[in-house]
Amino acid sequence: MAFMRGFFSLLSFLTIYPVPGRYRSIYDAAQYFPLAPLAGFLRGVPVFVLAYILSHYHLGNLVAGASIAIHMVVQGFLHIDGLIDYGEALLAHRFGRDAGKVMKDRYRGSYGVAVASVYVVLLYSSMESISLEHLPAILLFGEVVEGASMVVTLYLGREEPYRGLGKIFRERLGLGDVIVSVFISLAIYMIALYPITSWVAVYPFIISIASSMIISHIANRVPGYVSGDVLGFSGELCYLIFIVSWVFL
Repeated sequence: MAFMRGFFSLLSFLTIYPVPGRYRSIYDAAQYFPLAPLAGFLRGVPVFVLAYILSHYHLGNLVAGASIAIHMVVQGFLHIDGLIDYGEALLAHRFGRDAGKVMKDRYRGSYGVAVASVYVVLLYSSMESISLEHLPAILLFGEVVEGASMVVTLYLGREEPYRGLGKIFRERLGLGDVIVSVFISLAIYMIALYPITSWVAVYPFIISIASSMIISHIANRVPGYVSGDVLGFSGELCYLIFIVSWVFL
């Protein structure tokens, strides 16, 4: 029952899936955050199904656009919000603005629009460059890798100076949890892909996880800690990097 309560709480936090009210605890979600790759797998199922159906009818352009839309909707725009907030903070920091204050600003500026636009354009063009035969599975596993990348970023980042989501989740995360999360993600990824491709497919996974380490390093400098917005930024950027990496395979 404890596992069910914790995993359902995590699922309710990372997706818009309906979960009974008694399973919606942010503290239980934080406790089971290492299982984010499993939640990512479930989050990717609608994307996979939609992409598979549209691919069957050779609707390439629609596959990319619809997949991006479902990717954002199923997560409740949670990570996209973090991508915009922290991306805007990074750009504003170049001109002396306090990154922490920019992330807390509820009103999006031109930097936020620019970050979101570049992200969508790169994601769309990358999906268009991958064969329709492999795209649905790649999109599904991208959600899995996104979950692991957020766990890595959170562990390597400094705690928030205030009682935010990042601090709550970081307090409950240890090195063993990170190892478990990465192992779950890699196991799902490689077991599923091994029958259809070579072991060279491990490189997108490695590149994505490595990028999450770089993001945590940057966050430790700007703004000096890893917050919920940084996690969203990390997850979405690693998702994009994972998809782009497949273009070169």
